[in-house]
This record gives sequence, C-alpha cells and structure tokens, in this order.
Amino acid sequence: MKLRPFIMLILILSIVLLSGCWDRKELQDIDLVSAIGIDDGGDDVENRYSVTVQVINEGQIAGGQQQGGKGEISPVTTNTSTGSTVQESLRKIAPKLPQELFFPHVQLMVIGEKLAREKGIQDLFDWLERNSEFRTLFPILVVRGDTAKSALEIMTALEPIPSAKIIGGLESTQKTWGEYASSRADQVIQQLGGEAAHLTGVEIIGNPEQGEKLTNVQQINPQAELQIRGLAIFKKGKLKKWLDEDAARGANWVNNELAKTSLNLDCKEKKKGVAVDMMRTKTKIKATIKNKKPVIHVSIRSEAHISEVHCPIDLGKYTFFEKLEKQLEKEIKEEVKMAVEAAKEEESDIFRFGEYVNREDPKLWKEMKKKWNDEVFPETEVKVDVLAFIRRSGLRTKPYIK
Repeated sequence: MKLRPFIMLILILSIVLLSGCWDRKELQDIDLVSAIGIDDGGDDVENRYSVTVQVINEGQIAGGQQQGGKGEISPVTTNTSTGSTVQESLRKIAPKLPQELFFPHVQLMVIGEKLAREKGIQDLFDWLERNSEFRTLFPILVVRGDTAKSALEIMTALEPIPSAKIIGGLESTQKTWGEYASSRADQVIQQLGGEAAHLTGVEIIGNPEQGEKLTNVQQINPQAELQIRGLAIFKKGKLKKWLDEDAARGANWVNNELAKTSLNLDCKEKKKGVAVDMMRTKTKIKATIKNKKPVIHVSIRSEAHISEVHCPIDLGKYTFFEKLEKQLEKEIKEEVKMAVEAAKEEESDIFRFGEYVNREDPKLWKEMKKKWNDEVFPETEVKVDVLAFIRRSGLRTKPYIK
C-alpha cells in the first residue's frame, strides 16, 4: 500500500515526459529536399564544390496542377551554391530559400562526371556520415557526360519530381533488364574504403536547355529525357571507365545483383532467333591458393524460360532445350569475362575478390593487400563456371512458323 503513491507519481511523470514530439517540424516551416547534386566548382579552393539541391513545391504536389500568374508552376525548384566543402555550399543555399532545408527525405544524390574523373569522390561523403539529418539509404548515380545540376533541372514526364523519375527508372531497369544495379550511399562508402568502387550512371538524352522548361512535359515526345545508362568503374575514388550493356550486366552477374534479364540465343540458321527470360540466378564466389597465388572461382546457377521464338523448332523435344542451355551458359560466361577483363585493365577490383582471398589465407592477404589492385588482381586467374536451366517454353511448344 505504501508503494502505490510512489508508483502513481512515476506514471504521471512518465506521461508528462514521454508525450509529444519535442523536435517536431511543421511542413510549412521546412523545404523538403528530394535530391542533391554535386559538381566540380573549379580550381579555386574557395569554390571547390558546386552543390545543387532539388526542393519540392509541396503546394503544387499536394494540390495538383495550379495556375500562377505566368502559367503552370513547376513541381520542384533547384538552387545552387559553391564552397570549399559540401557542407559550406549547403549552408550558402539556405538564405536563398524561405524555409529551413530538410534533408531526411532525400531520395537521390547525383555526381557530375567531371568531378568524378578529375577530383574524385574518395573524400566526398565524410559530411554525409557525420550529419544525423541524412539517411544513407538513397542511391548515388554519376551523370554521364554532363553535370549533376543539369540532370536535376530536367522536367520529367509521368513523374512530376525528377528525382522520383530517376529512382523509378533505376528500379525498373534493375528488375527487368539487369544491366545496372542500385548503389546506396552506405554501400558506396564501404566500397571506397577498398579503393575500388562501381556506380550506375544516368544520362541526359536530348537538349538539356529545352528540358528545363515546363513545355518539355507538355509534348508527346519530350525534348530531353533522363535515362539510366552505364556502369562507372572507380579506382582510388576517380572514375576510370564506363561499362555498357553486356559488360555491365556481366558485372552484375558476378556481384550477384542481377534479378531478371533477357538474352537472345541462336536457333538453327537464324542468329538471335530465340529470346529467353532469366527468372532466377545465384552467384557464389570462392578463392583458393595455388603456389602462393590466389585463384578466384565464380559459380553461377541460372533458371530461365523461353519467351519468344523466330525459327521452326519443336520445343517438345528435350534435345533442343539442351542445345539452348549450352548456348545460354556460354553467353553468360562471355559477359562475365568481359566485365572481369575490363576491371583488370583498370586495375580496379569492383568485385571485391580480395575479401575472399583474405578469408582463405589471411597471412597471404596481408602480404599482398597494398599491391592487390595494382599488381596482383590484374594477374589473378578467374575461373567461371555456369550452370543454366530452361524450365518452360511458355503456353506452346511448337511455333506457328513452319
């Protein structure tokens, strides 16, 4: 009985202390940042970085298309400033906007190719990890052949917010085609710790100047579009080479980042007469040591089904399936070898084979760690073993072509 008043007092204090949000911010008091772009600001130390923020016009998004004094209002606006550091550049943007910049809802970061090639991105993300306002789960892309500022200023059709359009294109590409995978900020930071990294690219197709106008989304065929294209290979933080199409997909095979894709196979006299859809794929990597030299074993197991046939073959016979499976295995192996050779040429272990060597023989890895990318990795033997199965032929076994 004596404890009851004391317990009641604790409960009352808990209600007072735990209720409400002490650090809440009202929507009308903040400007939501949807994307950040970072470019080369020049050789001047005072303007090392040029930073662009894409801010959402909440009223336009929430209220649909509104009419202003000069016509429709853009769903987003961009602001740019330069500084010695990224943080300084962001602070300089603040006086240009009516409300406080709010970063927890950032969906995307893009980096201009010039900055990625010349100055590199090795030291670019220190501010990101230190700042509690940011969540490091958004993807980072490199703007191929252009600036990050230009990419964030393209008005996009179907998606009013350009950053959402890029994210949607990236997810769709990864799910259906498999050439390019998403690299989150935390993953990129981890990769850069090992001196080698790979980032997906985004490219402006068309006229960037016309793409900035609202009229760009008022046409059936826009003057400028944003397209996911290219896999950038980095070494010591600097962009060295772009991989495209089959080579880029080969890298995803190795990194076990491929969800679904389509490949074309030959049938009888017709080149690329059969289309197959990859439904499941699994990659395992193992390292062995032979004469104090590492050997990397890449094992890929894939399952597919036939989606289109342009030649008169009877898929009711298993012998045709066996021939197509052998072709499929060969095609996958060639793409993987293309990616591995490209990485070796740039002396950049984007597959993180070194980690498997470390697990197999930590003592040997300690001896070769410092020279892994420059000397050991380019000379390392990589064996690729592919096992492919074609499970189904669709709703018919015999094509209508006779």
